[in-house]
Amino acid sequence: MPSHAPRPISVLLVGGCGHWAAAENHIPAILALQRNTTPVRVAAICDPRDPYNPALLAHMPDLDTLVQRDKPAWIKPRPGGTPDRLEHRLQQAHQEHRFDAVIVACDPVAHYPYLKWATDQGIHVLCDKPIVCVEDAAWNPERASEIHHRFDTLLRAHRAHPGQLFAVPLRRRANDAFLHVGELIREIHDDHKQPLTMGRIDVAGGHFRLPEEYALGNAHGYTHGVGALSFSSYHYLDELTRYLLLARGQISALRLTLQYVRRVGDHLATGQNDALAALLRRHSEADLPAADLAERVLLAEMDFGFTVELLDSQQRSHGVLTYTFTSNSLSNRTVGTLARDVQDDVAFREKGRMSQYVIDLHQGNLQHVRLTKNDAVGETYIIRVEHRRNPLISGTGRLETVFENAHTGSAVTPRDITAAFLAMAAGRTARAEVTDKIAFLDGQTLTHRVYAAMYQLIATSHHDAIPCPSILVDLP
Repeated sequence: MPSHAPRPISVLLVGGCGHWAAAENHIPAILALQRNTTPVRVAAICDPRDPYNPALLAHMPDLDTLVQRDKPAWIKPRPGGTPDRLEHRLQQAHQEHRFDAVIVACDPVAHYPYLKWATDQGIHVLCDKPIVCVEDAAWNPERASEIHHRFDTLLRAHRAHPGQLFAVPLRRRANDAFLHVGELIREIHDDHKQPLTMGRIDVAGGHFRLPEEYALGNAHGYTHGVGALSFSSYHYLDELTRYLLLARGQISALRLTLQYVRRVGDHLATGQNDALAALLRRHSEADLPAADLAERVLLAEMDFGFTVELLDSQQRSHGVLTYTFTSNSLSNRTVGTLARDVQDDVAFREKGRMSQYVIDLHQGNLQHVRLTKNDAVGETYIIRVEHRRNPLISGTGRLETVFENAHTGSAVTPRDITAAFLAMAAGRTARAEVTDKIAFLDGQTLTHRVYAAMYQLIATSHHDAIPCPSILVDLP
């Protein structure tokens, strides 16, 4: 009896023309699978940009290779289209292509309708962070509260389809340096039952834009009334909650307080933007009109700081965690506005963005762990982990571990996660050393509760003019 080749894995790639999907992660991972003769095919790309546009393909060679090889259908979302109309178009495409998996890598504010449709169909989903984001959540409390409601709706729909995979490719969940920190925390908790009692995460993003560039859209823009919290912050919130759950002790609830928020309009009004802006405009190859920013852009969060108080069932405080994010910090940017930004050939990329942070964690009197990074985005990243333990449990003093090429040199990368997800979606067995580092929707409950609560506080601080609003979050 003749053998038949296995049926190709049919993929719908939402946001396939964006930098992360087309250049850094999803498409390169799919091309690698194809080179290894894995029968995976991108059957359709859903993106406002035409994946066959030569100007776009000139900047994205992997996308060029994929569209020549797979010839995916192009689904162009209609501006202002209703969710029902989008669902109808997706259903038509599904009837034609029979999608095995949907990869969602578009602007975060557009995630939800794709996720809800795919989950209701029982189709496997891989969704980039943050899972849910809602327009105008930075200043409108009703919109901010929708983040929590939509996540819970997705979670219920997912649980109604026991066989559905709903994964989130969080780099730091698989990164060797962050895993090492988790192992140190778990070891002290397992041996001595010592919970996490204090921690701080300070991130300096160096997220510099010329004033007129805040009017540019695409992924992680400010034109939807949300800002920096919807960008890389989700990674750090996930690590904060993961480390807490590794050594939670008696903690049953968190009291979140917004200590500080500065919005785009606040930043521009100070004139602190002017010095670097004057240097950069000399190097611009294209002009943008003078900034006349909409109110929702000016109200989007840019810098912020939160405290997370650790409470037991009696509302006693066992410690505090802090998270601060600053865009108005050192930037390595040396180029002005490029023609492809103005022409919308590629998603706007924050040129000169920095990746600088300090993560400082204490387990009571027994252990201190510090993780630091000080790089410009695009450099070979170096992460340092140092830790000390009380001499009664370890006589080694301060130990330091340096992780060279810390992202791409990690044993498991986001591309590995994408590849493993697609193998699992096809009913195949993926490598356990990869699958045990994939974040799934159920495991994101606390992280998303904290993320949603932070937006509620940011919106409340504007709408109700409360200086330091607080909210209580129960641990799942």
